[in-house]
Amino acid sequence: MSSWLSNLTIKLSQSNEYSIKLSYLQLVKERQSSNKNKLVPYNSIVGVASSNVIAYSNGNDTYYSNENHYIYGIYMGLKWQCVEYARRWTFFRKSSIFESVVGANDIWNQITYIERIIDKEKFPLKKHFNGSPNPPINETYLIYPIQKDMPYGHISVIVDVLKNSIRIAEQNFYFTYWKDNYAREIPFVYKNGLYYIEDEYEIYGWLEIDDSKEQLKPLNKLTIEKIQMKYENM
Repeated sequence: MSSWLSNLTIKLSQSNEYSIKLSYLQLVKERQSSNKNKLVPYNSIVGVASSNVIAYSNGNDTYYSNENHYIYGIYMGLKWQCVEYARRWTFFRKSSIFESVVGANDIWNQITYIERIIDKEKFPLKKHFNGSPNPPINETYLIYPIQKDMPYGHISVIVDVLKNSIRIAEQNFYFTYWKDNYAREIPFVYKNGLYYIEDEYEIYGWLEIDDSKEQLKPLNKLTIEKIQMKYENM
């Protein structure tokens, strides 16, 4: 186990709440001292975003585990694909999920809402094409189409928006330890009245969760108990 993992404690209390502490300075030190080209083994933790959403290594971009991942009886996806991470992020941070898709690129045209677990209330997703009059938004989904190196497209979660860049969390893209609480930082520019995220790969755009009344909350003890009663014995 890498030394920085000793600073990451994941405690499942009697109330089933996760308490996660990560020393990012230790993580940076470990990565700097390691071989940057060395792939993190499958099923190992590569980082943590949004305080408690762990990202795992898929080993490499050709490996397909064929292992389904469930939490409290709720389907997250296939270990450790990019869609699994996005759905699990939605579960932990919004107490919601979105429907299954064949590939990440399908999310752009097929997924129109996320659904809160406890009451099935739907929250629409608003499309912002890459080249939008609106700037990138935190806690939105960044969607990539099918292209070279991405036979099923890709999905990331925007977890921070800076003046000229975004920070994203994801799985099954790079397979090295994160240097901080995000996987990558990507620049964006404003030109001719539009905002463009300038990744090396083509991007459809970002999907914004319509929650203007701020009804969606992170997973908590009460929600977990309700989910367990409803799903774990199904």
